[in-house]
Amino acid sequence: MTCLKLLAFFFLAVHLHFVFGQTLVDDANVVTGGSQENVFTETIKIISGSKKIFIITNNNQQLTPGDFISLALDNNLAARAVVAKVHQGQVGIKILKIYSLAQWGRLRRNIEVQVVRGDDGSFAKKPEVKAADTGAPKIRSEDDLYTGDVVVDDDVGVFDENKNRHIKPDNVVALTGSFFDAAEIESKGGAVRATEVGISWAYQFADNYFVEALYGRALLDNYPANSAQTLVNRLTARLKFNIKGPLYTFFMPYVGFQSFTVSSPKAGTGLNQVTNEEELDAVDKLKKTGPVFGVTVLRRLVPGWFIKADIGTDLINVGFAIEF
Repeated sequence: MTCLKLLAFFFLAVHLHFVFGQTLVDDANVVTGGSQENVFTETIKIISGSKKIFIITNNNQQLTPGDFISLALDNNLAARAVVAKVHQGQVGIKILKIYSLAQWGRLRRNIEVQVVRGDDGSFAKKPEVKAADTGAPKIRSEDDLYTGDVVVDDDVGVFDENKNRHIKPDNVVALTGSFFDAAEIESKGGAVRATEVGISWAYQFADNYFVEALYGRALLDNYPANSAQTLVNRLTARLKFNIKGPLYTFFMPYVGFQSFTVSSPKAGTGLNQVTNEEELDAVDKLKKTGPVFGVTVLRRLVPGWFIKADIGTDLINVGFAIEF
């Protein structure tokens, strides 16, 4: 009888060991594996040239402005980001730091990525980083996409984004319009005005210092004679310094040099010698060269877009500009 009791006790002890051992292992796996409820798949649609701004789908309808997310491939985290805007089934995100350069290099348009919403501390194969997202500022507006305010830790990540720059990108391209006035010709009376269309490109070669090239084109009808046309081309080079003003406004005082080339095939081809000389003199007066100075004003409309105005000794114009 005693032997039977010992055998029964031994049998129960062995089976209890396996039962509770398996339960503990399962519990441990649950704890270390992490919940997958906050992990879903989306597709990268657009990547900016600097790879700081991504547009991804929001097919799962789980992303809202201000959410911190992580991008992963094959359960390997690539980067940490914040959601800036949700629009028509897509979201714009700003990359805050990179976890793995190997995974980061694999990110490209039209591929599916795993999105970890919120805390990624329990996600599989998470590389060790120095800082967490706790306390990082939320997105307040779309402009935060292009500021340096939404950063988890200045020492984390591979982006050496210089906070001394008021405009972060290097290039600002603008399309502008203005009026070009030609001097009055005594024998004909009245000055002639034409619309001048200009395009400019400014390059930031040092923090807040820009060099800019501007080309303008104006076509004068019936100048310097009836049925004649005069084409005026303006070429300008400028050196600018950017000053940040209130309400997303920037002021750029500039100095530079401009030169005009003029084409007027019918000028001075009439039968009256005196009139011909007047016409040729009028065309020659348009061929001006010399120094210029003034100020450019940029007012941000949306991220990357500005209203631009030039007010100077060379011209007064207004138009639109884009940064990249």
